[in-house]
Amino acid sequence: MPLALALLLAAKPVWTEAPLAKDRPTGPPNSISALAKSSMPAVVGIVATTARGSGNDPFREFLERMYGQGGGGPSEAPVRGIGTGFFIRGDGLIATNGHVIEGATDITVQVGEEERLYRGTLVGHDDATDLALLKIEGVKPFPVLPMGESERLEVGEWVVAIGNPFGLSRSVTTGIVSFKGRRDVNPSGRPGYYDFIQTDAAINPGNSGGPLLDSRGAVVGINAAVNPSGQGIGFAIPVEQLREVAPQLAARGHVVRSYMGVSVQESMSADLAESFGVPGGKGVVITEVSEDGPAERAGLKAGDVVTSFEGEPTVESYRLRWLTARSAPGKRVHIGFWRSGKALEVAVVLLEKPSSPYEPPQRVPGLRREQEPFGFAVEEPPKDDGDRGVGMRVSSIDLRSCAYRAGLREGDLIVEVDGQAVVDKAAYRKVISSPGSVSRLYVRRGGKAMFFGLRRELPMVSRAPSGTSEDAAR
Repeated sequence: MPLALALLLAAKPVWTEAPLAKDRPTGPPNSISALAKSSMPAVVGIVATTARGSGNDPFREFLERMYGQGGGGPSEAPVRGIGTGFFIRGDGLIATNGHVIEGATDITVQVGEEERLYRGTLVGHDDATDLALLKIEGVKPFPVLPMGESERLEVGEWVVAIGNPFGLSRSVTTGIVSFKGRRDVNPSGRPGYYDFIQTDAAINPGNSGGPLLDSRGAVVGINAAVNPSGQGIGFAIPVEQLREVAPQLAARGHVVRSYMGVSVQESMSADLAESFGVPGGKGVVITEVSEDGPAERAGLKAGDVVTSFEGEPTVESYRLRWLTARSAPGKRVHIGFWRSGKALEVAVVLLEKPSSPYEPPQRVPGLRREQEPFGFAVEEPPKDDGDRGVGMRVSSIDLRSCAYRAGLREGDLIVEVDGQAVVDKAAYRKVISSPGSVSRLYVRRGGKAMFFGLRRELPMVSRAPSGTSEDAAR
């Protein structure tokens, strides 16, 4: 690892340490409501959007069912994903799932009980673990959740999940750990390092990226997937994986991994172990060795059974891949293996794993000028419209805006703003230029009248995280 990167990683911890009880009970706490109340402020909602998209997006359709008909036309940014995240550092650093923000050109983060909206910046993501870091700027410090110990979890231990299932924000569910080390599922369908915690705490679409907490309120997992064919079966990424990858994501935006240049068999039966003559029947069988790779240079061959990596026994193929990947490129590691009835050891110099070139997060503008400061644009009704001279019609609305979240829709007629009539565009512009952080809109929709309270949104653009140079972010 370059010295500059090592100094950067050491200079600023990725996780702000929060108070944590030393005792770690495995049963439910005395008060579930107290745990939820203390943890909820650090959990955020995430809405990821694309610049343009199809009109049949399921999340958009869900929002329309929940919050009313209408919405932006085809030029507006449709909702691409609804998810959850949580603060891991007081300066606004947020952990979530990679698939929550995949393909997003704009990310909106909802914070606190009032769901205050912030523009989120993608700091980095890692496809192999389905983890990502976001950053928002605002009044600091933000509340954080303490980091727990997923390796100490026990099957049957009580856990709680917090998130936004189907957009239903700030939802809390409880359950137990049903299984640990679930590696025989692959929700993304892509190669990766999967070591899921299985739980029967209800996890649904929208929970992704939210915290799985132990009875102390410490994060032990990041909720990631739901089994669509069953009930009471959800999966969470162990927090230890976040602990491993977050420093590199925060420093450079992606994760550098090592490789040995071998293919291995997923499991070894007792009969196969006996045929190799491996003592105890434990090890990982090498099936192929890459030409001129680190393993071949060190003398490893197909049929060798790897029994240890740097002194740690290798019982599972997953563990060998993970230990190799997390080691620094250029590191000399000692591999214990079994060949022809003999226990041998060899030193292998690992190399950086080839990967696609890293593309930094795309910079996108905030609200269009004509949509400031609330996130929607207006126009006068047509001359032959009976509402001509009565108010201003909402002509377009940004689906990321607080106005859309509050329930305003394209086609609504704005009659008054802060008690002042808006009979034309000049009157509308005059009244919205008045000082004040919140405005009250009196609106007509069909035969119904209603009020909306909207907070003014400043034009925001994505920025590199505070304290991180542009070069480091790349």
